[in-house]
Amino acid sequence: MKVSEFLETKVLDKNAVEIGKVSDMIVDPLAGQINIIIISAGEFGIRKKDIEIKPNEIAVLGDYLLLNIEKSNIDVDKL
Repeated sequence: MKVSEFLETKVLDKNAVEIGKVSDMIVDPLAGQINIIIISAGEFGIRKKDIEIKPNEIAVLGDYLLLNIEKSNIDVDKL
């Protein structure tokens, strides 16, 4: 998958509750791996917040990025 295809992918928690969209990534170029995925959450930029997830919190990647955690388990201070 190309990075350009990954960005703006909708992110859902394990109960299919929408959290936001992938907005950026922190990559370790020497190891060739993604360390953090940044999700832009909030409504229409009014209360926009960025949250960070780790690759091990991803259950499925396809048309959506489905997490293996619930929205309530994400650090609410970042939402």
